[in-house]
Amino acid sequence: MDLSTKVLNNYPNFKGASKKIADYLLAHPKVFLQEDAQGLGKITKTSAASMIRFCKQLGFKGLKDFQIQLAQDTPQENDNVIDPIVGNHDNPHIILQKLLLSIEKNTEQTAHLIDGMALNQAINFLKNADRIYLAGVGASSLPAQDLYYKFIRSGKNVIFNQDVHIALERICYSHSTDVLVIFSYSGLTQETLLMADQARKNHTPIIAVTRSRQSPLVEISNVVLGVSTDEKLLRVDAINSLFSEMLVSSVLFLATINQDLSNLEEKFRKTESLTNQLKRLK
Repeated sequence: MDLSTKVLNNYPNFKGASKKIADYLLAHPKVFLQEDAQGLGKITKTSAASMIRFCKQLGFKGLKDFQIQLAQDTPQENDNVIDPIVGNHDNPHIILQKLLLSIEKNTEQTAHLIDGMALNQAINFLKNADRIYLAGVGASSLPAQDLYYKFIRSGKNVIFNQDVHIALERICYSHSTDVLVIFSYSGLTQETLLMADQARKNHTPIIAVTRSRQSPLVEISNVVLGVSTDEKLLRVDAINSLFSEMLVSSVLFLATINQDLSNLEEKFRKTESLTNQLKRLK
């Protein structure tokens, strides 16, 4: 049994300091390979004694044995190594717990990574834009599409096309008074980079929702809202990255419309009234 599974199996029994250590271990396992008990106690906001006690709760004689097991279980960082998230022998309950903890930690990290000034600048662009262009390919098209639906309901002049050719044709006519929001976890997707390049030629501001590391998309964008980089590019499916991008998408929407809620209420009622007619027809 690997260490992460052992921690998850024991997670319901952890209290206080042990729970803090377990949470930090699941989110940042490699940190536990680089520090002694005193250093880990400081990082986890517990104590050296709590760290030793935690190791013994998992069946280890002490920290050194714990670190040996962790080193054996921790893969080397490489985006070309597939990230399966779950193991071959995980039962559905373990998968649920792993997914829950992974998503919780990932979204929390994303919230901490987003720079307040960058977020304010993005919201100003969105509030003042004549037209909002949204872009995303593959899994990253989902937060773009979700934001598109939300903005439509609030009466915004918003453009989104899943067909990349049409999306590229539409961005040809963007202006400096518009804004382009691109969702791309890797920051390497050629289609969205072409859109960004054209938007820059048109002097259209670009907001990038992408992982927090250097990429061609980061270099070309006016505003970067970084998401957690915990998920590898080669993976079974885009899970954490999708939740992170959806989090940013929702923040962009809510922060854009929150000061106009009284005026939007009537619009929301109208759209609800119209769509409710479809429900009654079924």
